Amino acid sequence: MKRNDNRGASFVMVIVAMAIVAVLAVTVLWIALMNLQMKVTDEKNTDNFYSAEGVLDQICTGLQSDISKAYSAGYTKVMENYSDSSINEAGRQSNFAQEYLKSLKMSLESDSTGMKFNMEKLKQYVDPKLLEEKNQPHAIIKSTNADENGNGKLKVYQNRVVLNGLRVEYTDEKGFKSIIETDISLGVPSMSFTASGGVPELFTYSLVGNEGLEIKSGLNKVNLSGNLYAGCENAAGTGNSTTSVSIPNNATLDVKDTSYMIAEGDIEVGDFAGKNTATIKKNMAGVQNNSKLSVDSQCQLWTGNINVNGATVSLDGMTYVADDMTLKGTGSKVTLGKNNKNNNAKYVGFGNGGADKENPVAGDSSAIIINGRDASLDMSNIRELMLAGTAYINTQAIVNSSGVGTENSNVAMGESISVKGDQIAYLVPPECIGTSGDGADAKSLYNKNPLSYKEYKDITATGQDQTKYTEINVNVVSTKTGKALLAYLPKSKTIDKCIKKVFVPSTDNKDDGLVYYYVNLPTNKAAEYYSDYFGADSDKLRRYTRFYTDSIQVNEAASIYTAGNYSIYDGSNLSLLKGIADGVDMDAQSDALQRTYTALNSKLLTNYADLPANAASVSLFTNIVNNENLEKIVPNFGDKQIFATEYQGTKYQAIVKNGDYTYDEKEKSHNVDIIVATGNVTLEADFTGTIVAKGRIIVNKEKCEIDNGTQELFKALLLEKVSDADDALHLYDVFMDGANYLGNVSSFSNKKVADTKIDYATLITYQNWTKE
Repeated sequence: MKRNDNRGASFVMVIVAMAIVAVLAVTVLWIALMNLQMKVTDEKNTDNFYSAEGVLDQICTGLQSDISKAYSAGYTKVMENYSDSSINEAGRQSNFAQEYLKSLKMSLESDSTGMKFNMEKLKQYVDPKLLEEKNQPHAIIKSTNADENGNGKLKVYQNRVVLNGLRVEYTDEKGFKSIIETDISLGVPSMSFTASGGVPELFTYSLVGNEGLEIKSGLNKVNLSGNLYAGCENAAGTGNSTTSVSIPNNATLDVKDTSYMIAEGDIEVGDFAGKNTATIKKNMAGVQNNSKLSVDSQCQLWTGNINVNGATVSLDGMTYVADDMTLKGTGSKVTLGKNNKNNNAKYVGFGNGGADKENPVAGDSSAIIINGRDASLDMSNIRELMLAGTAYINTQAIVNSSGVGTENSNVAMGESISVKGDQIAYLVPPECIGTSGDGADAKSLYNKNPLSYKEYKDITATGQDQTKYTEINVNVVSTKTGKALLAYLPKSKTIDKCIKKVFVPSTDNKDDGLVYYYVNLPTNKAAEYYSDYFGADSDKLRRYTRFYTDSIQVNEAASIYTAGNYSIYDGSNLSLLKGIADGVDMDAQSDALQRTYTALNSKLLTNYADLPANAASVSLFTNIVNNENLEKIVPNFGDKQIFATEYQGTKYQAIVKNGDYTYDEKEKSHNVDIIVATGNVTLEADFTGTIVAKGRIIVNKEKCEIDNGTQELFKALLLEKVSDADDALHLYDVFMDGANYLGNVSSFSNKKVADTKIDYATLITYQNWTKE
């Protein structure tokens, strides 16, 4: 019998609905379970990673004990010799660093070669339970460059020891594994051993010339021992000279047994081009002079610029340059570190263009530049090379006297070591100049660079009946680099900000001349542009390089840090290398070195924090000489005061002069050991002692020996008085904080080390960190 009702259908629907709900509930629970498992896995991975990092922390904690022992060894070494007056602050710092690094190396090395660190020693710093592989969790510690004994590479630099390629593999109790690879760098702590903060070691200086050091023309040789300071304030009476040390043609300055040679401005070796027309013609004609500058391996040389004008320069110590070293003239020869037996020679150009990276300053951008003929640059013996800036094309020196265009400015390059011939690469490709439109297929009206003034006016003219040209077309592909200029433009800059026009008036008619177009890019883009040009036409650049230089050599094993590219040349092969900054913050180093340079120029100090307020804004003479007391002793121009003492049975003198002073054989017979003058001091005889001149120090002797005096003799002279009156001024009153120069350095308290709190953890840093 057939039934037509729907009884029982609701029951079926309820069952179906419950089934659907059950499926949804199971799905939601499964998703929640998966999410929970993922979170647990992620948490395990995170915990595992931080546990691997914890193993590194245990190693670093153990390394702090090695640093502490090395610190004690270095400090003890310095204190044992602190009463030795021949060792100044720089020497103490150097002795501390050497002993510290030596002790740290011995503590970590695996054998006498000093090339490998002892891996088992590092493992001793880790919880032993973690090192048992049968345990969970456990850690495996090894080196990525291990020898057959499992020991890794140990590298010792001037300011740090590096454990290279340390690898930690950590597996937790659930089997989750993480890996960290890193280098561990152990730095040298910054130390100061100056007994009285803010007081310079003035009497370790043989010469302090507020307006520089000048060696008179002629066949002169100056042998200098003892420190040197040469300022440049009003040098040569011009009011704007930047020359601090002047070594004329055929003269030699040989600096030995010296800790510091400081030049506030430029060091000119050989008569510089621009001095007079005859000199320029001789330089252009290829005349090489016999000027020489040699600085020994224990000296720190600080200067603004080094200009080598067809001369020979040998720098064997540590050289710090605020701007450039430039090889000019013909036959300039520069050798760095050749006679340094300690293997610690370095050259540091610390000018980084200033704080405004969008608008760097050419005069603060350090580079090495070869602008002369037949020059050679040998850096094959240095341990470290740093150039924080790049070269510039000195187009600012071209005066635009015409009514066309604007005032010329310098053009930035992408090379930290540059040859004059490199400049051709920075000319804007001619096919990009003055095109009929801005498309990639637009054609240039003249297809040349430079343009005449008339041609320049044609492509820049605007008017109702005149064709409008695109002055610089960024879309045209260069036939040289294979790229359009657009490929090199930073996103933040338009083409008008990346091009420099240089206007060169005709010598016959100032209303006529040439207009050169140069690319002017940020350092990284300029380096890329030059690299592409080099790749396209290295033969052309090699020919230009050969015209200017015989060779450019570097030490491939040295630490080389440059902001831009640099070239090496062996006389036939030219190579372009990219600048690197592996693990080094060049901006931070540049800023720190600039502060040191400022402190040295202001008050012969190495610690900028020790400078009194406003000291950096006045001359060094003002900071170290008490002018009020000096004028009480010699009130009138031309007055001279003699201070006399007897030391070890011999009579000695000190001279304070208001005005110029000449030291000749007659003065030498009186054993003059200290000279302070408000004018120039001229040396016409060999000298031993300290000279402080508000003007220049002028050497006018065919062969002159200059040496520093005995510290105890200086103290004896400083104690002498103007008269027997109780309130009479002493010689030490001529100097700011002069009484501090009398302190017995051997009484320097050991309490200093206790008062010096060093956070050893801050000396340990990671480099080249990777994790898996």
